Amino acid sequence: MNQEIKMQAAAFKNKKRGSPANEGADDPAYENITFKTQHQPKGSHSPPENKAQSKSASDPAQVPHWSPRATMSLYVLLALSCVVLLAFVLVKNSKMSQELMVLRRELKNVSLSVGECQDKEKQRWNDVKQGIDTVKSKVHEGNQKLRTLETDMNKIRATLQKILQMLKMPDPKPTPQ
Repeated sequence: MNQEIKMQAAAFKNKKRGSPANEGADDPAYENITFKTQHQPKGSHSPPENKAQSKSASDPAQVPHWSPRATMSLYVLLALSCVVLLAFVLVKNSKMSQELMVLRRELKNVSLSVGECQDKEKQRWNDVKQGIDTVKSKVHEGNQKLRTLETDMNKIRATLQKILQMLKMPDPKPTPQ
């Protein structure tokens, strides 16, 4: 019965489009449907038509039959685009990760080089400090020697003056014997 309604709807469409009425003359089901619909007894009621089905062909507000497929295709396309975008992001992330690893190694090398330079600088500074300390001790020793020399010179002056005084004194006259 449902099939009969569909066939009737198809026949109605064909009539509306202006196609010839005997287009389905070769189809036995078509003939039977037209025969049954034209020769129904007057007392019997025609089967109730599904208005939603008959309206679907003529109502522009109804969703076309291809719309769910198109929507599903768009969803699939969107999902594939997301997958491609995710793959692209992962590839970029991988490349960025590799670049960061290279940068990390370079920073580690620079850090080691800086550490070596700092160690050398500390050693040089210690050498300089040691040299300064050596110079200070030698200057201190020199100062001590100068002080000792000064006192020695004072002693020598005093001795020289005594000697000069002795030389300036007249010789005592020898007593005759």
